[in-house]
Amino acid sequence: MSSIKYSFFTLSFLFIFSGSTLADENCDFATDLVIQAFDAGDLGRQDEEKRLLLRALLFCPNHADAHNNLATLFKAEGNDDLAIAHYRLALQIKPNFSFAWYGLGEVYFEQGQFPLSLYAHLQACQSDKDSKLRVADLLINQKYAVSAEGKILNKESLLCLFDAKRRQTINQLLSDCGFRIVRVKPAVVFYNIQFDTGRATLKSGTEAQLEALAAALINLQNRFVKIHGHTDNQVFVGYSPSESKRLNLILSEKRAASVARALASRGVSMNRLRTFGYGNELPLVSGSSSAARAKNRRVEIEVPEVEFKE
Repeated sequence: MSSIKYSFFTLSFLFIFSGSTLADENCDFATDLVIQAFDAGDLGRQDEEKRLLLRALLFCPNHADAHNNLATLFKAEGNDDLAIAHYRLALQIKPNFSFAWYGLGEVYFEQGQFPLSLYAHLQACQSDKDSKLRVADLLINQKYAVSAEGKILNKESLLCLFDAKRRQTINQLLSDCGFRIVRVKPAVVFYNIQFDTGRATLKSGTEAQLEALAAALINLQNRFVKIHGHTDNQVFVGYSPSESKRLNLILSEKRAASVARALASRGVSMNRLRTFGYGNELPLVSGSSSAARAKNRRVEIEVPEVEFKE
């Protein structure tokens, strides 16, 4: 799947009809510069391409194509912050700009911000086949609702799923795009909230995800929060499989409670939090391989549509 999209067809249209559709002469000139930038990029002259696009924006700050193509250059350079900023500016000017939605969705995908990536690609899903393919990819095994080890789901990503209005918007977009039987749920699997082996002590390195999670939950003061703890099927040394199963159940309950305390220490009311432990009773995959155990050992956070009142 290509990660680079220029608004070439839009540029062609503007080139032909700029005299009749763009009243501002500065923006007419900016369009010429954007076309020159496209040609420079086609010849591999990215520095010249960037210079021309920046110059175009000096003449016409609201040139959506210039913002989109400049964002694509920043994305290729690995400058995600500037890429996101320019994609968003392009979308403020032209809300249905599918190329910009695609580019924005790909930046979020590469960052591991899967809920935001899903939302962005759904905006272009009906008109862009690559965005529809990305949506289908994100729906496999609910990848859109997973915070992988080494990645941090930020507050905005979490609110895409936890906030009822945002979730309803995503579900409507899914239906509009042809995924009529799929509905996203207000739950996220966290593989980056980890514990010391055989214990309920949170590992160092989980702080950033807990901070983002707490910030999202504080934003939803009128909702209960369910914390589900799951272990793998590892047998405890010196214990039988049946006894290990009981110990894993207790361990999962303690781990869920540890997460609750960590969120409460970050400003989430403990009265809103409900903890559940399942041990190894609800595995996502079968087997006892290290890969299977890593998949099954997880924390899930759910924000059901049940109002909380002090």
